[in-house]
Amino acid sequence: MARNYEKEREWQLKKYDQIRANIDKELGTELREKLKSEGKSIAGWVTENAKKYLKKN
Repeated sequence: MARNYEKEREWQLKKYDQIRANIDKELGTELREKLKSEGKSIAGWVTENAKKYLKKN
């Protein structure tokens, strides 16, 4: 069975909100390295900190 990329994209758009940001190169590199050393993803980190910021757990 082949993947239906169109339906997969529809599902993704309904389930997720894409947040993009440009930050200082040095800061971004340092953040990526620290998250990698801790085994965390950028998406996971953003989600975790968004919940803290909005006081949702």
